[in-house]
Amino acid sequence: MADLILKLFSRKKGSMRAWRWHRVSRVVWLVPLFTALLVWNNVALALDWLFFPSFRNQVVKRPVFVVSLPRTGTTNVLHALNSPGMPFSSMALWECLIAPSVIQRKVLRWIWRRLPNSAREVVFQLDKRMFGKLNAVHNTSLFLHEEDELVLMWSLSTVYVGLFYPESVVLRELYHFDERVSEKRKGRITRRYRRLVQRHLYAIGASEDVRFLAKNPAMAGKVKAIAQHFPGAQAVVIERPPHNILPSTELLVSIQLKSATDVPVSDRERLAIYEILEGFRRNLQKQLVERNCLPYKVLAFPDLVQKRKASMNALLQWLGHSDSFHNAESSAVHRSKKMYVPLTDEELQRALQQPWPTWPMKDILVVPHEN
Repeated sequence: MADLILKLFSRKKGSMRAWRWHRVSRVVWLVPLFTALLVWNNVALALDWLFFPSFRNQVVKRPVFVVSLPRTGTTNVLHALNSPGMPFSSMALWECLIAPSVIQRKVLRWIWRRLPNSAREVVFQLDKRMFGKLNAVHNTSLFLHEEDELVLMWSLSTVYVGLFYPESVVLRELYHFDERVSEKRKGRITRRYRRLVQRHLYAIGASEDVRFLAKNPAMAGKVKAIAQHFPGAQAVVIERPPHNILPSTELLVSIQLKSATDVPVSDRERLAIYEILEGFRRNLQKQLVERNCLPYKVLAFPDLVQKRKASMNALLQWLGHSDSFHNAESSAVHRSKKMYVPLTDEELQRALQQPWPTWPMKDILVVPHEN
């Protein structure tokens, strides 16, 4: 932990971690907050073994992992499959950040049920203000389902910790989880994640019919590890042209980095982002297509956007469910504003180290036309 905190600063001129007022003002409150949450969450996780030890027997039956690259519509799918009546359950952002343990979830839910409406409204307003800028490109709220890769922050074993100290290479090997992390460390991290999934299902009293659902772009680098530690898992990939994925992800990362710095993303960091995304796509190709480590289907991004109901029904059918997707709120799905310029073919060719792979036609989900 001390090493991570030391890397929050750098005196290098032009660095994202240079001694600047914006940087110092962020670190002054972010470091104490993060440290407090680190202690709070780990103490609570330890207490689970004392008060709720049976969580470790919770069945994680046929989980579903959306392992697409970022900016491909993964949030769209996550919210759709968590609609009322659907047989899935995912972690909400508040669970990942302030309540990863069973005891925290039970206590906070008990308190929430007893709060007056006026107090709840204050929380809702704070929630809107907290994520106001990010909502332009990614629909975010403490009360929405989110990327549960965040829950690994409390063991300092996720790439998201790197957002606190941009330009550092510490933890970047986690982007290449399947290939560059030692087997011992991979096992330790993935087992911890599985325990956190069991806690989530145990806390909601999930029956064996409830399937855990997760969407984490970082899992594109963890496909082999997922297959090893989650027997019966199925994977979903959303295919979108890299011309959109690369600049859109760059925009999202630049907004996220404003929590730590006011220095724009450099050309070097831009290329590093592109390299990470290219590595994700190559790992999906290697693990899913070449090694066939998980059963998977590929959903085309245009089908998801233009034929959402039919796409979800086709996906449910492949996942083995007879349920029909008929969410009344489906027409009000969040769509991010297009605040970036797609790359041209020439720009993409210069950005990539290798040609972008294509998916076998047999693995692409067939989506019928909507009536």
